[in-house]
Amino acid sequence: MKQAIPVFRTFVPESARARATAALARGWLGYGPECRELERHFTGKHGGFALATSTCTSALHLAAQLLRRRTQRREVIVPAITFVSTAMAFHHAGFRVRVADVESRSLLLSAQSVARLVSADTAAIVAVHLYGQWCASLPALRRLCDAGGAVLIEDCAHRVDLLDDEPPVGDYACYSFNAVKEVPCGEGGLLWGRDVTDEAATRAVSNVGLGIDTMQRAARLRHADYQFTTESGLKLRLNDLAASLVNGGLESLAVSRSRRAAQFARYDDLLAPLAPRVRPLKRTDGDACLMYVVHVPAPQRDAIRAHLAERGVASSVHYPSLARHPLFRDSADSPMNFDVDDTLITLPSFPEMTREEQCAVADALATASECVDASAGACRLAFD
Repeated sequence: MKQAIPVFRTFVPESARARATAALARGWLGYGPECRELERHFTGKHGGFALATSTCTSALHLAAQLLRRRTQRREVIVPAITFVSTAMAFHHAGFRVRVADVESRSLLLSAQSVARLVSADTAAIVAVHLYGQWCASLPALRRLCDAGGAVLIEDCAHRVDLLDDEPPVGDYACYSFNAVKEVPCGEGGLLWGRDVTDEAATRAVSNVGLGIDTMQRAARLRHADYQFTTESGLKLRLNDLAASLVNGGLESLAVSRSRRAAQFARYDDLLAPLAPRVRPLKRTDGDACLMYVVHVPAPQRDAIRAHLAERGVASSVHYPSLARHPLFRDSADSPMNFDVDDTLITLPSFPEMTREEQCAVADALATASECVDASAGACRLAFD
């Protein structure tokens, strides 16, 4: 039996391995100089402030805590198609999450849907760069926020924007360095903020409310005393070993993204004969190409995925709509396109994926769709 093809296989470039080895030799493994350097990558490019966090969820949590400081409003608008962290961080902070619809082709947040949900109680709008796409509605969302006095937050879990020409449009941006993201370190994240006056509070809240961290306390042989503040916080910071992997990985980000884009273009060619039964999500220039997602007829999706598994091809679904989530379904925009998440399949895609593996995936998908079509008779779905 041939080796199964996973949805994702983490690749750690040599530059990241070398950086991690140096961090281990240095012997400082907690929040320290590697984390600080990672933060400088973002402040050097975007200005503002940055904090390396334990996860992207932690970064979203900190953004929610900052949001509570600056407004008495208690509603946050998020897109229907995103990982649950996008909504849960704000729900956990006491906000009412409103679920907005997404554009049918890109699955990115719909500005028209957001406009229907905006109210005097809207504290923030969260735009997600889903699957590595740049959220094209950001300019319109910025205008909505400016007109209504709301905060714009970018969920950049799927896209590290250090290769972009322009800084973030949002007031805050939250990044992920999870094992399946563009620059992996296992688990990790970063919060960027435009207003540097937020930095002191952010650092305290991310360090159980302490005014200075271990690195600052240990700057002299006689360590400084702990400095308590009135802030309430948790341990939400990244460690230097993880940050070293990110710092090293950033050196090859442009090469890795170019390789992904070439893979996506190859997939597009390989799957073109399967239209309209299989419709890949269309990508544009500058896409980070993190996940390769296709639409298939909803009634046939489970059977297609079962056939893929029989051929040794893994698949996934990113993501079930938040409009179905028991905590959020009652606050969704209406009418919602409840069918779009039923058509999604995420196919294998990773930096070191070979041409042969892509051909095997395409062949398995062709066989699967043909078998399902034969058994389903007239059950077909042509996409517009």
